Amino acid sequence: MDLKYELVGASRLGNQQDVPVVITLHGMGSNYLDLRPSISFFNQKVIELHFQGSIEYANGYAYYIPRFFEASEPDVIGNAAEKIYEQTQRILKANHLEGHPLAVIGFSQGAILATTLMTFHPEWLQAALLLSGRLPDFISEWARQHLKSQEIETAVFISQGKKDIVIPPEVGHQLVDFFRVYAQSVTYHEYDVGHGITMETARDAYEWTTTLKLGKESLN
Repeated sequence: MDLKYELVGASRLGNQQDVPVVITLHGMGSNYLDLRPSISFFNQKVIELHFQGSIEYANGYAYYIPRFFEASEPDVIGNAAEKIYEQTQRILKANHLEGHPLAVIGFSQGAILATTLMTFHPEWLQAALLLSGRLPDFISEWARQHLKSQEIETAVFISQGKKDIVIPPEVGHQLVDFFRVYAQSVTYHEYDVGHGITMETARDAYEWTTTLKLGKESLN
């Protein structure tokens, strides 16, 4: 079953090939509205593609339930990521957006899925912001078998909270170490916060996106 999604700006900006499509993937217990404000991280016009998990969880939704004692990480996380990839490709084709640069913003579970997408499809995304995420256990072994050093072409921004008890900083460091091996560009920031996004995160993310070459259309 396809995920519920919201596509914003395609009719207005779709004919401008250099306008990026930014995908957002929320955390557990949230919805596709949660990361709308994070679009402001980009200093240019973008087309927004917000995905919502299909599983009811707490007061919102999840893309998968992490019961890895029932099914393995590759089956649970890998399959969820591939479904997002396949649905995104269909959406891009249906809206004539195939040639546009692609970026992703993922928070928590969304960051885990974005990490998986980048690893499985190292040339697909031009930029990724991974906020309070972790490296799935199976990804390291998969990358050793399938990827070369710095084969992931995505520019990666990683943020982690120093007081995060959901995904502790040392877990976030594993994500950084992984991408420093397999990605061509990695930026890392830690913040004096728990499991969340701060104004400092937004500021640093905005400054980082100004260094990217995703398109010519700027808001400035």
